[in-house]
Amino acid sequence: MAKHEQAVIDSFNRFFEKQATEKGCKIRSFSLDGQDALAGADYILTDQSRFALVEFKYTQAEILAESKKGKRLNLCTELELHPDMKFLHDQCHFIAWAEATQMKAQCNIYRLEVCNKQIFGAESGLHNKSPSSDNRIYAKQFTTEFFSGLPPRSLSLSEFESYVEWLLQVASGSSKSSFELLTYDETSDECAMIKLSSIRAAYNWMKMQQPQDTPSTSPCGI
Repeated sequence: MAKHEQAVIDSFNRFFEKQATEKGCKIRSFSLDGQDALAGADYILTDQSRFALVEFKYTQAEILAESKKGKRLNLCTELELHPDMKFLHDQCHFIAWAEATQMKAQCNIYRLEVCNKQIFGAESGLHNKSPSSDNRIYAKQFTTEFFSGLPPRSLSLSEFESYVEWLLQVASGSSKSSFELLTYDETSDECAMIKLSSIRAAYNWMKMQQPQDTPSTSPCGI
């Protein structure tokens, strides 16, 4: 069977942008590229004020591949040991895939889909036996909740930085405390990109691109 993970990513991001435009919001998605091995996610999604991580798969069956990534079991184990980080995780770290029958994008909190014995085996010692299907939602509901903030589907900058630092250093054993990000620079008349050294650097750069009269009461929290 052909692998279509990138097509799922492209479709999800275009839908995310479409929903943002309809709500008068400005959003950006940052690919994590090779940093996905540390992040347990492919992209950062942001309304330029709040942030979320999303791991993408083509189908639900491919979620099993997470068991082959050594750092992912450690993430699951550490989440069970750190309720404060589990609380932040549940608000910002998700996994998405294409539903097999209707090919509609579904989402779940990462740990509720991945951190269980069905994925990692009984010997993993994880508390949950199987994925929590009750928490699965379609992309339309995810984006609606992302922009409304009810329930939280993103974290503020400071909370997100705290979670990412823990994710990298504790769950993934890295010496890094943030991600390096590369994005298209709309201020250039060429296809130019800008390299941003951290999430905070990305936040500061995005703020610089905003019109000075942007109201603070924006539905996107800008």
